[in-house]
This record gives sequence, structure tokens and C-alpha cells, in this order.
Amino acid sequence: MWRNFLISFERALVLSPLPIKPHQCSWNAVRINKLTSAQRSISSSVVLYKTETQPSSSEGDAEYIVPYKPEYERSQSSQALVEALRTRFRLSDTEMQQIMEDSMVSKNCRKKSLLLTIDILMAEGVTRRQFLEYPWIITLDKGALVEKLSLLKSLRGFRDINDFVPFLKIHLPRLRRLVGSMNNEADHVTYGNRVYYISDKLQVPAKMVTKFLAKRLFVLEMPLEMFKTNLELMLKYNVESNNILKDLWAFRYAPRSVEMRLKRAMSAKKDKIMPWMVRCPESILQKSLQLSLDDLEILGDRTPAEYIGDRLGFTAEEAMCIMNKHPQVKKVRMTKIKEVLDYLLNEAKFTRHEIAQVPRILCHSLETTKQRMEELKTHGCRPSSLVILCKSKREYSKFLNSWIEHYNPNKSVPHNEIKDES
Repeated sequence: MWRNFLISFERALVLSPLPIKPHQCSWNAVRINKLTSAQRSISSSVVLYKTETQPSSSEGDAEYIVPYKPEYERSQSSQALVEALRTRFRLSDTEMQQIMEDSMVSKNCRKKSLLLTIDILMAEGVTRRQFLEYPWIITLDKGALVEKLSLLKSLRGFRDINDFVPFLKIHLPRLRRLVGSMNNEADHVTYGNRVYYISDKLQVPAKMVTKFLAKRLFVLEMPLEMFKTNLELMLKYNVESNNILKDLWAFRYAPRSVEMRLKRAMSAKKDKIMPWMVRCPESILQKSLQLSLDDLEILGDRTPAEYIGDRLGFTAEEAMCIMNKHPQVKKVRMTKIKEVLDYLLNEAKFTRHEIAQVPRILCHSLETTKQRMEELKTHGCRPSSLVILCKSKREYSKFLNSWIEHYNPNKSVPHNEIKDES
């Protein structure tokens, strides 16, 4: 009580000093001399408070000169993590940033347990590459992590923990069920478990297999015979390995339905059969197969490069060089390429060399191309290059306005100019 009174009194003296009369000087001097050392220290500490703030009767209401920020503590913890990762893996600045910007790492970087988790993973043989690809592994709880590692190593046919790093994100109860299920079928699948079986069949590393399976765990939980049959069917109809892994939903369909869809795609001579053809609605599959049949009717036994070369009077090698100037041409349907070439050669009367110089025109909308050609024609413009027809709407409008203003031969001559000429 007495201490708070002294603090309030001394603060009042600092904030609003009263004028001192000459006859009061001696009394004030005596009073100041009588202050104890403790009181002087209290009065001197008053200056540490901000004079702009409202005086308070409690010591706890005082403010710091330099405000405390939680970011200071966070930055120190982050720095410790950064130093630990640099020491262990010799990471570049870019790689370090890649790890620290991961959402899980940035959220948990203040935890001291992260350093212990890193050491546990390194002791198990987890490589530098896995830390870069899956930064979240350093945020795993120690207790759950140790049990997960033990479960994965109990898999029959287990080779390397790096093949199963993505599975460390699976919740512990489900991981137990998965490991138990895979071990029960180990005698019926090559290499001891489905991961290595898929890796062998698709001829891809096991690390890549688990990267995609970790997001589609139903592949490991579905009946083994159904899974093996569907996988064999996709390989039989030349579905690429990467496309199989990127679209695992096709495995959920009955083998009979899968085979029927793949056979229909093959009968339409699809050059690239995709897993989505197994699971898409019937109307979409019909449209896709019809487009393939239309393209096949145009091409016959020729390749797209041979067809374009025949239309423009070039060899297949020269046509391929033309297509390589704008690779998007290779993805355009042949029906569209035929329509564009028919218009440019027969109606717009462009030469084969003008078309070859701007292969991008083959990707451009035919409707827009016709509209722009008609608009330019009404203003007396026949473009010397097809480039302007492929420009954005803004750039095309800018060109057209410039032409109308400066070069349009159809522009009416002002009346005073006609009078001068006469």
C-alpha cells in the first residue's frame, strides 16, 4: 500500500512538476535528502515507463520500452531447426526454404521434439531426398513414429524404409489394419506385398508406388484377385504405368466392366488409352470414341505429320519441324486441323508457306479466324501474316484501329481535301 502510494506520488512529480517558489527550495532540499536509497531507486525506475500512457496504480500495468513479441521466441526455435537440418543434410538455401515453408513444419517449428524426430528417422535410414519430398515427417510425434516404423518393418518382403515413407502419415489404427491385411496375403502375391508387386508389374520404383497409394489406400484394402485382374487388363491394353498410378479409381470397377471399356477404346484405335475411359459416363466415352473414329477416317494409315505434310506440300520430316515450332499442334484433333486448312487454303487463299510460318493458326478457333478475316476484309486489309489472326482480343483490336486510322483505303476522303484537288 505504502509502496504504491510512493510510486503514484513520484510519477506525478515526473509527469507534471509544480513550480517551486524560492522560499520552498530549502524545504525541498531537506526532503530530498531524507529519501531512502530504496525510494530513490523506485523514483528512478519511473522513467522506464512511457510518459504518454495513463498513470496506473498497479505495477503490473506498466509497459515495456521495447514490446515483447512472440515472434522472437519462434524465430529462435526456427533457427535451431534450420541449423540442425543444415548440419545433418548440408541443404542449400532453396532446399531449406522448401522445408520451412511446408504448412506442417511452419506450424510446429517451435517444438523441441522435432530435432529428436529427425534423429530417429535418420537412424532408421531415411534419406535426405525423403526429407525434401515429405518435410512433414519431421513433425511426427515420437511415440507414434516409433510404432509406425516398427509396423512397416514388420511387413513381409520389407526391403527399405524409404519405400514406405508416405505411409508414415497414415493414422496408426488404420496402418495396423493395412499391415496385418498385407501380411495375411503375402503367400499369394509376388515379392511379399502389393507395393513391390505393383512396382514390378509397372516397372517403376516402389517409392513412386507408395507416393500414389498413400492417397488411395483402397487399392491395398480391396480383394486381391479383383485388384490383380484389373491390373493385368490395363497392362494388356497398353495403359501407361504413370497414368495407372495417377488414376487409381479405375480399380474400383468390376473386371468385366473394365475389360469391356478398354476393348471398346482399342477398337476405336485410340492411340493412348487412359484409365478415365473405364470410369467416365457412357456419353463422354461415346463422344471420345467418335472423335477418334473421325480422326482415323481423315488420317487413314498416315501419321498427323504425314497428313499435314501432304496438305502443305512438305515431307513428313519438314512437317514435324513445323509442328515443333508450336508443339500444341500435336494435341489438336485432326478434324479441326482439316477444317482450318480447308478454309485457309481454299477460301482465304493463304499460301502453304504462310501457314507453315505460323503453325499456331492450326490451334486457333476457326470461328474466330473467319470472323477476323471478314472484318479485316471490310476495311481493305489482307494481313501479310497469319500472326495477327492469332493475337489476343486486345492486341487485335489495337491493330485494327491503327489500320483504320492510317492505312484503310476505304476510308472516306475529307471534303476540304477533295476541293483542293479539284
